[in-house]
Amino acid sequence: RSGDVAMAQRKTLVGLRPQSYEHPLDRQALDALERTGGLKTLVGKVNEWGFERMLRVQLTGSHLRVSADTDPELHELLQGAARCIDLPLIPELYVAATGELNAFTSGVRSPIVVLSAEMVDAFSADELQFVIGHELGHVKSAHVLYYQLAEFVPVSGEILGGVTLGLGELAGAGLQMALLNWRRMSELSADRAGLLACQDANVALTVMMKMAGLPKSRYASANTEDFIAQARAFEAMDKEALNWIARRLSAMGTTHPWTVLRARELLAWI
Repeated sequence: RSGDVAMAQRKTLVGLRPQSYEHPLDRQALDALERTGGLKTLVGKVNEWGFERMLRVQLTGSHLRVSADTDPELHELLQGAARCIDLPLIPELYVAATGELNAFTSGVRSPIVVLSAEMVDAFSADELQFVIGHELGHVKSAHVLYYQLAEFVPVSGEILGGVTLGLGELAGAGLQMALLNWRRMSELSADRAGLLACQDANVALTVMMKMAGLPKSRYASANTEDFIAQARAFEAMDKEALNWIARRLSAMGTTHPWTVLRARELLAWI
């Protein structure tokens, strides 16, 4: 990990407000979600059933907690990312063996960031700073509650089975689609927070390339210029109505936007 940007060279963005980096599609999707029927009831049931407590027990009981003693490098990356985006509440950090390049955040009152062990091995320190900053962006923008709701809807369906308990409207397709749509759009805001944490556009793009499928054997020769060209070409596809429709239909059931789309949106913001 030699050659990474020195922590002292990164600017601390004192007073950074979420509104200054949040993607407009994030706000639009959130407004639509909050107008969706059943949302308030769902929030109440999540609190009533202790879903967040269940998630915390699962995460802390299954994964390796990072501290200044167990992994000082990862711990400092967490602290540094929080400083860069001016996040006073620093979540706990865990590493999990998931078998894939992945990271996520859970917990509204006491957030937990989880990095896959595979990601820790595959990414440089700067790249991990982007990923951690991305996750801290979710915390700073108060995304985590609705993230947990998106996780809760399918789980509640499995628990309830044929018993409605007055929750029939919660499993409605409209609410599920609104949650998924907002979740995808919120990733665009979190990518911007990740960029503000690592403060290097090239690092953000190499993260996107690895997430998109860059083989480990090609990491050292990764060409971000080619990836930028691919993102620009993808942007041009929106000019064709058929491609516009196909892209949106393909993304309807996913939790994250397509990686090349994320790169395009980040480049546009830069």
